[in-house]
Amino acid sequence: MAVARRLLASGLATVLALALTMVPAQAAIRRPTPTPKPTPALIKKAPTVIPPQIYQLNPLKVNPTVQPNIMILGQGMTPATTAHVGGRPATTVQVPDANHLLVKLPDNLSQGSYVVEVTNEAGTARASDALVVDESPGPNNMMYLMGGGFLVLLVLVMRLARTPSFS
Repeated sequence: MAVARRLLASGLATVLALALTMVPAQAAIRRPTPTPKPTPALIKKAPTVIPPQIYQLNPLKVNPTVQPNIMILGQGMTPATTAHVGGRPATTVQVPDANHLLVKLPDNLSQGSYVVEVTNEAGTARASDALVVDESPGPNNMMYLMGGGFLVLLVLVMRLARTPSFS
């Protein structure tokens, strides 16, 4: 037992001596963390604006009293982009990205077809398709109510025709 204690004590002393001698060696080997090199200031160039292009008008046929807005699909749309319908300025409602432009049509457009133009800082583009303004009224709510009433009347007549007491 005494031998085991001496062996353990000498082993611990050896491990302690090795640890103490290795600390300065580890400190000498450890490299300092490099400091980041300062990056040169980046010169920001002004974004170049490309001339607009119009690919599609959506919808092509519109009734301004029912649907006063159109979507212009294309390229080069910026917040400064303006639109003209038949030479009259339209109100830009929203430019969600560089490919879409939501436009409110000018007031008091009469029936007919109109050329749509889009202008930004780099130029002007003209749509290949004309915007058709059609003010013909579609079915209103009274027509729908009359149709529904007629269907209800038809169902009641058919139901009465099938009842045995009236035959």
